[in-house]
Amino acid sequence: MKGFFKLLSLVLVLSAITAVSGALAQNDGTAKPGVLMLGFIPAEDSRAMVRQSQPIADKLSAAIGMKVELFVGSDYNATIEALRAKHIDAALLGPFSYVLATTQADVEAFAITVTAKTMQPGYHSIIITKKDSPINSLQDIKDHTFAFVDPGSTSGFMVPSAFFVRENIVPEKDFKQVMYSGGHDASIVAVAEGKVEAASVADRILERAYAKGLADREDIKVIWESALIPNNPMLYRKGLSEDLKKKLREAFYGFKNMAFGEMGTVARFDPATDQTYDVIRQIASALNLDLTQKGKKKKK
Repeated sequence: MKGFFKLLSLVLVLSAITAVSGALAQNDGTAKPGVLMLGFIPAEDSRAMVRQSQPIADKLSAAIGMKVELFVGSDYNATIEALRAKHIDAALLGPFSYVLATTQADVEAFAITVTAKTMQPGYHSIIITKKDSPINSLQDIKDHTFAFVDPGSTSGFMVPSAFFVRENIVPEKDFKQVMYSGGHDASIVAVAEGKVEAASVADRILERAYAKGLADREDIKVIWESALIPNNPMLYRKGLSEDLKKKLREAFYGFKNMAFGEMGTVARFDPATDQTYDVIRQIASALNLDLTQKGKKKKK
């Protein structure tokens, strides 16, 4: 009988320890106790993004003392929705998708990526076409087929849209056909294979597409380039514990020269705030986009 009570006491103690551990993990505010869910937008092939981001996920896990799992949404909005629903805890988003996310979820930027290739916290939107194409300017795209990336993409949709407005171009009316490829690499391949005549993409992703053999540099020309756009932000949900947020900031600020998401090799992560992306909000305002409605144009 004494042995039974000793066993019962041990079971109760172990149960209490487990409950306390679970409660402590839950106090971190993460979607899963003891796990940090890290999200990405599907700017490139999702499997490749997860594969190339695993080393930094492993280092992050060691730095914060917590398992890290990776998530790539089926489209840009799916990743934003996962943040809103508290299914993921931190994410690497594009500048525009971040601004959209701030209207849907309680999130804040804490770092901006600096790519090793440019050593700048910014990149460009470009419009590409085949080298032998008659398209040489924005006006030349009229009566030709065109691919955006996703309505939530900064360089693949928002920024070129602003310049179309300046040129009095209405893509849905002036272009032969407008499509959304779902990813920058998909748009690049579509242009390279002649499936679409022009497309807007990020310059850094075009360079990686050349390196991966998705397109031949000799067959592609750039007909337009934007001003510098702030690079992709790292963000976390505000509901995470202050201790975990501090660990995340310290970990990312310490990472150097590592492949991450759609960014290629990130030389470093610099501190950033929500205000870093106010320039994106200004462009959205100029386009009359309703950020609370996934970037759709406001009704008149």
